[in-house]
Order: sequence, then C-alpha cells, then structure tokens
Amino acid sequence: MHVRTVRGVAELDPALAVLPHEHVVIDYRQKEGAAPPPTLATEDDCVRVLRALPPLGIQAIVDCTPPGYGRDLDFLRRVSERSGVHIIASTGTFCEQWSDQPAWVRSAAVEDLAAAFVAELNRGCGVIKVATSQGEANGNEIKAIHAAAQAHRETGAPIVSHTTGSLGIEQAALYSELGVDLAKVLISHVCADEEPPEYAIDIARRGAFVGFDRIGHTSHSDDHWIQLIQKLAAEGLAGRILLSHDSVQQFNGPEAIAGHTFSDISYLPESFRHRALEAGLQRDVFAQLTTANPLRWLASNEVK
Repeated sequence: MHVRTVRGVAELDPALAVLPHEHVVIDYRQKEGAAPPPTLATEDDCVRVLRALPPLGIQAIVDCTPPGYGRDLDFLRRVSERSGVHIIASTGTFCEQWSDQPAWVRSAAVEDLAAAFVAELNRGCGVIKVATSQGEANGNEIKAIHAAAQAHRETGAPIVSHTTGSLGIEQAALYSELGVDLAKVLISHVCADEEPPEYAIDIARRGAFVGFDRIGHTSHSDDHWIQLIQKLAAEGLAGRILLSHDSVQQFNGPEAIAGHTFSDISYLPESFRHRALEAGLQRDVFAQLTTANPLRWLASNEVK
C-alpha cells in the first residue's frame, strides 16, 4: 500500500501499526505569521520521541495539525527522515472554539477553500482535517466541511474530523449528504467527554470510523476505553475503531487547551496494549484496531 507522506510516496507495511491522530507541533501564533520556525532543539526532541516507535511496531503517524497552527512540512520531513517514522500531514482547518480561524479561511468561498486543500494534497499532504466546536458548528466550520467533502470527491483523500464532545453524529450525516463515503471519514475524539457508548455505536453503524484517540489522557482511565472497545466489538463494530493519543510534542496556544495536552506517544503500544490484553481483549482484535483499520481508512489516500 503506497500513501502520500511528507517524504513523498511511501509503502506502508500491512503488518505494522499506524497512529491516526497525533500532533508533532501546535503553534497558534502561526495564524498571524508570528510563529518562529521550530528550533533544532525542538527537532531533536521530536526525533528522539518518534525513534521509540518503530521498535514498538509503529511505522507511521498522521499529524493532524492543519496549516496556520504550527504545521511546517519541511520540519515534519526532517523529523520523519531522522526518526524513521512515516508522517502523513494534514491540510484543512481547525474549529473556532478557542480562537478564530486564519483570515484566509474566514474570507474564502467553499470552492476556493477546496482548491487550497487540493493544492496541498498535491504537494505532499495526505489527509484533510476539519473540525466543529462544542455544541454547535458555526458558519466557517460548516464551510470547511463542505470544502473538505469537495476536495475529497476530487482526490479521494481521507478526512479526519475533530469533534469537541458533540456533533459526531451530525458530522457523519452531513458528510453522507455531501456524497462522501463514510468509510473514508474518521470522526475524532469520540467519547472523550461524557458521551454514552451509544453515541459511538451510532457513528460506527453509519459507516464512519470512530476515533478513541485520547488514550493515556488523565480525563479517562484505560478501563474507559477498553470497555468502549469491548462494547463496540460485541456489536460487530470492531472494524470501525481507530486508536490514538492526540499527543503533541510542542504546544503554544490557548491556556484552555494547554492544560490538557499529552506527550507520551509510546503509551498506546506499551502500557495501554498491556492493560487491554490483560483485561481480555484478544491480540488479533488489538492488531485490527491499530493496523488493519487505520490502513483501511488511509487506503483512500493510496497512490496507484
């Protein structure tokens, strides 16, 4: 399977795992052109952290930071080259819950935004990232979803869609209305707040992937995630689950988010895997969640 990464087209091994929702650097100052480039010390730190992943069976991560929030494709390429971990970068936008989107996003029409996404996909990005705020989606966020759907229809690129404790079902319904195959959509941060298991089950039954992608965060125990996995597996929905951390190695942004960041990108393949198997999750199911499932989601990014 060949996918677009920051180092160009790369072949992914069907026997190795992928972390589908992580961040290397987030820096909100980039929106206003005020973010300094990442330093060599930052690069060295990120390389050191990611080098721990291949021995744990992780071959790639999806960096879900969109342009304007600290994403630097050249920096990610260097980190990928030095660490040996494939990095799949995101085009797209973020939500406006904590801060306005970049001015160019706010002023763009749907067609222009979609064209910008396609241009970035053609120059090395591999997924489209969009997002909604908690409780309701504003006009800019809805516009971005329409643009993501248009760019997806043109390129086939997979979509990763941030939620903030709600709206995952509504997002899935809108993508479906816009002609997007939900098998190409990852609804992120599902059940990361107080949503019941039925919320995840509903999204999965619609055909989208559900992201249990706050593994390791103090907001929920490992048992919370293990029980959710077991509930969905019992419903025959294990094939719709993706696992990740939503980790970030360097963060500069709103204080409301800063206190909830998590950096241990090795937690899932080490501590969580051990705890899940100890709790009775079968090894082949864990492998499905971390290997087969993310590769199926990324298959729409496959370069023929």
